[in-house]
Amino acid sequence: MSVREKGRAVALTARIAGHYLSERIGRSATTARLGEVPAAPEALTPEWLTAVLCDGHPDAKVESVALTGGSDGTSSRRAISVEYNEAGRSAGLPTELFSKSTTSLTQRIVCGLCHLLENESGFYTRIRPELDMEAPVGYHAEFDPRSFRSLFLLENVVTTKGATFGNPLTRELDRAMAEDMVGQLARYHGAFWDSPRLRTDFGWLLTGERWHTEIDNMINTARMFRNGIARGEAVIPPELLKRRNELWPGLFRAMALHSNTPQTLVHADVHAGNWYRTADGRMGLYDWQCTLRGNWALDFAYALMSGLTIENRRAWERELLEFYLDRLKAAGGDAPGFNEAWLHYRQQTFQGMFAWVGTLGQGRMQPDMQPRDVSLANVERIMQAIADLESLDSLDESYSG
Repeated sequence: MSVREKGRAVALTARIAGHYLSERIGRSATTARLGEVPAAPEALTPEWLTAVLCDGHPDAKVESVALTGGSDGTSSRRAISVEYNEAGRSAGLPTELFSKSTTSLTQRIVCGLCHLLENESGFYTRIRPELDMEAPVGYHAEFDPRSFRSLFLLENVVTTKGATFGNPLTRELDRAMAEDMVGQLARYHGAFWDSPRLRTDFGWLLTGERWHTEIDNMINTARMFRNGIARGEAVIPPELLKRRNELWPGLFRAMALHSNTPQTLVHADVHAGNWYRTADGRMGLYDWQCTLRGNWALDFAYALMSGLTIENRRAWERELLEFYLDRLKAAGGDAPGFNEAWLHYRQQTFQGMFAWVGTLGQGRMQPDMQPRDVSLANVERIMQAIADLESLDSLDESYSG
């Protein structure tokens, strides 16, 4: 990191901290003011919710609000139940919500400096309404670019669709679930395949290469990665440990390698914990804070590596790629041939590696993003895939047709 970049990160952090401390001693920390972004879901009032949920229904009114559970990680997540007057009930306004917010100082620093708030608010307000896929509906998504205070109100799919979540330790995808998962990827990839709107209407979307460069400058992700490799040695294949110095540069090589291929919307954090299954058996995708524009294979590789057991990934990956390419074509994407796609798949395994090795190596001042056993399970699956697919060597290969 250069002196200029370090100075910018320090200045932004100081500004965020200043706003946060002002809120803690002021009224905005406990009561949501109309026209402002609430500091926390606990500050929500019926009046504020009426303003954001009842727009277009002048007689509707929120009469009560209750928080019914939640958890904390990169963001604070809360389930919210809302009751309306008769006009609100007749209008069918949402009663079961799920909120994401940045209530702690560390959450604001990480989410703000890494573009996560701009990404997710942009997705739910601008992109989600255009997508025919299984993902939560967004009712309100706003953040303050000065303080990085934020509050997103989303559909609570647990109550509206009977959704269940899992992780590599608690859920194993069967073949039908795996096919539906990659089919969902194809839906949103195809919808914005090589679209100029990625640079115009959705101009906040960064390329993977630029995003990784910026967040490394802001929070030193290279150091987190080094720490994660050391902490995860026991589950990393020996052949990769011998080449550990090639792994971090490999991430940037992979991003640059496909910068001239057709670009699309990529979720970029499609690990097992961000997928849910509805009561009727559909796979759905949550947590759109890392959205980028980039190569389709980034999401495809990451989803398979984290979502499937090592054995099932080895057994199904070729057929799942064929299934994905067929669904991509049906969704409007100009699907590449299998051999070219297979090479892209092998080359784009590094985003998942970054996410989970970095999570394992997070610093003490960062929010507790994931339990250690979940991080290790993901690292084991992903690093074994990188070894199996010879991904480091694939970066020197090219498709000749």
